[in-house]
Amino acid sequence: MESEFLVFDHLPFKLTVIEVLMYRLKLLGEPYNAMDEFFERYKDDYLTVSDEEALWRLEEYIERGTRYFTELKIPRSLAPKIRYLYSGEEMNVYGNINPQWLDWEKYEDGAMFAITDISEREIKQFPNLEGITFNMYLDPPEELLRKLENLKIEINPQD
Repeated sequence: MESEFLVFDHLPFKLTVIEVLMYRLKLLGEPYNAMDEFFERYKDDYLTVSDEEALWRLEEYIERGTRYFTELKIPRSLAPKIRYLYSGEEMNVYGNINPQWLDWEKYEDGAMFAITDISEREIKQFPNLEGITFNMYLDPPEELLRKLENLKIEINPQD
């Protein structure tokens, strides 16, 4: 029996789906918005504190945002709405996990945001997916690109 929710093996892929459904199409309820909360809370000094203090402040947001998006259930009925995906630094979902984009090595080195793999089980849930644009600091692995091409998913070059 098929679950009523989509199944994800890789958080970075799930985040690109959330970007479309929550922030662009507004189909997943009220958008998660920790970024505005962060900048309101630290509006007077977030640019002037030490790196250590800035990272300490971000820990709470990074942990909460990561947990929220990891646990978020996406109804399977929304999968046909996805035609194109975009993975790039300026996505809302990323900013709501790490509002200042600090500590690249710890949080965005591929484990957090860069799509390094997508399972066939994940991709096959999206019957109308036509293409993916990768525009991250790290290029997707050649093996992933070949897998997507074999599944007839168009790979768009970086912007």
